[in-house]
Amino acid sequence: MIIITGGLGFIGNELVRQLKNAGEEIAILDNRNRMAPHIDDVADIPVYEVDIADKEKVLALFEEIKPTTVYHLAAIHYIPECNNDPERTLRVNVEGTESILNAAAKVGVSTFIYISSGAVYADSTDLLTESSPVAPVDIYGWSKWFGEQLCHLNNTSYGTPIIICRLFNNYGPRETNMHIIPEVINQIKSGDTLKLGNITTIRDYIHTGDCAKSLIKLAGSCKEGVGIVNVAHGCGYTVLEMIHKIQSITGRVFTIETDNTRIRKVDKQSQVADIGLLKKITGWQPEIDIQEGLSDLLKFEKVIV
Repeated sequence: MIIITGGLGFIGNELVRQLKNAGEEIAILDNRNRMAPHIDDVADIPVYEVDIADKEKVLALFEEIKPTTVYHLAAIHYIPECNNDPERTLRVNVEGTESILNAAAKVGVSTFIYISSGAVYADSTDLLTESSPVAPVDIYGWSKWFGEQLCHLNNTSYGTPIIICRLFNNYGPRETNMHIIPEVINQIKSGDTLKLGNITTIRDYIHTGDCAKSLIKLAGSCKEGVGIVNVAHGCGYTVLEMIHKIQSITGRVFTIETDNTRIRKVDKQSQVADIGLLKKITGWQPEIDIQEGLSDLLKFEKVIV
């Protein structure tokens, strides 16, 4: 039995879909706070509405279901939401992670996949390896770093095998937050003028289909100890370059205006992953290139046919 926390979310629903199609027995733990749209195809998977920070209820659920594998995706990860309510962010992302880890240890889970983030790394123009310096700049990054430390503590205390997956920027259908790509798509549905913040930041974009496949493959490598693996595409693009790609796909030309209210007070200029370890462990690498992924997303959003 597999438990997926946050299984109704942006990445979670795609993970559920792939595991379901592989014939796995799955249960979702989700409070329905940020449900992905258009997920009727996974509506037959049981959903347990439990606050992940409620240790007693989480443990009772784990003792009832007795999972062997846990994918822990549930978190608050939209940066403006995290910054607006740091206390809630810490409660969900840190206390919730501790609750899930403890329950997993007590029922003897054999594989635990913790979803962390490239946000834990320092700003760097170099490719980020798993040993690159850690230096979060916001409450979200710190909450994920705290969660990683809890994974190490849990493994030391109970021996639960854990893979820490540091995810970089995901994109694809069924987004639940207005990150940069869905924001651009939402604006071009109304016209050709884009009002955006900083468009020079460089990010590593991986399609959710590839991300979910990576997580499944990494779960198979989780045998003992704590491993840390970057999950990304391994290529960096500025926001402006992404807009140019969308222009070439749609055949439209956009005017870009700076909206100072959208510029973050604290941000990183460059976050691009070295995915050598991911390829070494799994023998696989992301398959959906950015042009294909954006084209499919624009069709899904009915921007193009």
